[in-house]
Amino acid sequence: MAWLAECLRQKGYALRLAGLLPPAPLRRKLPPCEPPQTVLPHSDRVILSIPTAGADGLLRTPTVPDRYPLAECLELLPEGAAVLGGRLPPDCPEIVKRRHFTYTDLLALPELQELNAIATAEGAVALAMREQNTTLFRTRCLVLGYGRCGSALCRRLGALGAEVTAAARRREQLARIYADGYTPCEIGRLSPALDGCEVVFNTVPAAVLPRPLLQKLPPEALLVELASAPGCCDPAEAEALGLRYRAAPGLPGKAAPRTAGEYLGQVIPTLPDWEE
Repeated sequence: MAWLAECLRQKGYALRLAGLLPPAPLRRKLPPCEPPQTVLPHSDRVILSIPTAGADGLLRTPTVPDRYPLAECLELLPEGAAVLGGRLPPDCPEIVKRRHFTYTDLLALPELQELNAIATAEGAVALAMREQNTTLFRTRCLVLGYGRCGSALCRRLGALGAEVTAAARRREQLARIYADGYTPCEIGRLSPALDGCEVVFNTVPAAVLPRPLLQKLPPEALLVELASAPGCCDPAEAEALGLRYRAAPGLPGKAAPRTAGEYLGQVIPTLPDWEE
């Protein structure tokens, strides 16, 4: 979020930061951090943290010690404000409607999903390279799902010389996998693809790997979870079978925070109400 702020500053936006302490390289460039209570009543355009809130309903502010209920923050905004963020907790959409906010879920924007797939794929490959004691060259890899993230991941694995199988549900996706040079596999018939597979990357938010299929993987196979809940399997079952389960949510911001911020800074000025 700090790199996003710097990107917007360079584009000429007048900024104030609330509940966000920038990292050392940016502190001299960005305005000082202020409490939300000071800033929000005077802000008609607001970018919330992404992800926006935890299960407790608190605004995510990991760079400062204070905690702020998201619902209370929204109530401080002027009526009709333009607000950007991620998925809202259950008690917040009513506030958005009642106070006539224009709310945009940034993570639902197709253009941002396309850009974030780049950083997600690179981060997933980097994680696998750290975890493996072998090269990815000639390693048998299975990618579950062939959407934006899955296809970006296959391209990078293929460039490293991995033996890539990709699983999908729709016939046109399976045809595209074949046309792109990878081995296609129907996601409902995963058993043959799991035999001897050393690394599995999941991008499908569905339990496609029940215990009988997990048992097909060789001992100590690596399973990288990139999808949101419920994920592809039960992590406890995977670990009990000797597999190395690694949950890797939010990879763009973790693997490449500057790039993730710049992607946001690329998309936001194109949105209604945000052109300078």
